[in-house]
Amino acid sequence: MVKNLFKILLLFFCMILIIFVLKKYYYKDYDFKNLNMNIKELKYSIEYKGLKSAVDFTLDEQGNYYIAYKDKVQIIKDSGKSYYLFKSNDLNINSIEYFNNKLYFSSDTKIYCYDINNNKIFDIVRDIPNYGDYKNSIIRIKGNYIYITVGAATNSGVIGEDNKWVKENPYAHDISPKDITLKGLNFGEFKTGAYQSYKTKSLEGQIIPQHFPGNSSVLIYNLNTGNIETMAWGIRNITGMDFTSDGKLIAAVGGMENRGLRPIKGDTDYIYEIKKKNWYGWPDYSGGDPVTSPKFKGKSSSTIQFVLENHPTTNPPAPIYQHKTVSSIKSLAVDNNEVLGIKNAMYFYDIINKELCRFNGTGSIKDNIKFNKGDVCSLKFNKKGLLILDQKEGYLYSIEKGNVTNNFKAERKIYIYLLIVAVMSIIILLKFQKD
Repeated sequence: MVKNLFKILLLFFCMILIIFVLKKYYYKDYDFKNLNMNIKELKYSIEYKGLKSAVDFTLDEQGNYYIAYKDKVQIIKDSGKSYYLFKSNDLNINSIEYFNNKLYFSSDTKIYCYDINNNKIFDIVRDIPNYGDYKNSIIRIKGNYIYITVGAATNSGVIGEDNKWVKENPYAHDISPKDITLKGLNFGEFKTGAYQSYKTKSLEGQIIPQHFPGNSSVLIYNLNTGNIETMAWGIRNITGMDFTSDGKLIAAVGGMENRGLRPIKGDTDYIYEIKKKNWYGWPDYSGGDPVTSPKFKGKSSSTIQFVLENHPTTNPPAPIYQHKTVSSIKSLAVDNNEVLGIKNAMYFYDIINKELCRFNGTGSIKDNIKFNKGDVCSLKFNKKGLLILDQKEGYLYSIEKGNVTNNFKAERKIYIYLLIVAVMSIIILLKFQKD
């Protein structure tokens, strides 16, 4: 009797150990929590696994996926076959798009085209000033045009010790895509001016001539003619963009932070409609408000001053949405085909709260899905639903309309293993009882 009891206890201990090992090494806690009970039924599934360190993705008309990594692009065919199209240590890919049997992608200071039919790569845009704080261009294609983001080199126009890249690029600074005039304000111990290299003073009335391409701007490239121009400027850093059903360009824009020689307290992230030829205010306005307003505070809660003498307008466009925090919005996609129920609803990922949020264009934000872990880096819609790339865990999720079920293969695996363990345990226990 004592011997059988010992065997049962030993078996129970082994079962606990097996469950612990399975949960730790096989089961990933990918439960999604629906935070808005008013949202229509959705279903969740995993399209592909094993995509760790992927930075972006796109897909073609046949349903083939193209997964971009830092130095290579992988194709996953609709049949399931997968291989790398190309690799190069010289690449630093950030964003990728498919159009007419070609792949277009951004890498450092260039935009490249990869011809799928003849397996050739060539650059179509060069000399993008991507060397500062926001040096990863995002590209999106609409019609025969590529829209290219160029981020600011600094937080608020002035280089300081917060700009670690200055050690490798001591003469770099923000480049203006249009002519601007400076007030001559200088900051810090070394009296560094706006739009100047580190430790270089600015002068009152100093004119900064336009340069193409410039920082804090959106470029537009004509795929038919090869012509390229500045579409809009004064945009600090775009973290995601997409188009509505009527062709409006929607962009998530990061607000200024409380750091550097010209710190800005009180700013947040925003969503804008980006219109051609508009100036959006950076570095003297954010969210449509001047940095001199009570909304913002500088060092030691001081009032912030303008660095530009004359502004293209004293009433730059206001955002269509203001987020609650700064440096939090990462990636954005617009449901322009109404696949999840609300036409032109904007979905974005909050990296601080690990939430996928939905903004319908008016009213308050809707929190759709809470992530327990991972690092979402890209959102895009296909004909069926919203695709979500998690580069940390290596999963490409799909969210579609349907019954509220969680179809994650990672979860089904643990249930199968636990069922096997339970069945084996029952068989062994029955054997012990017979003995």
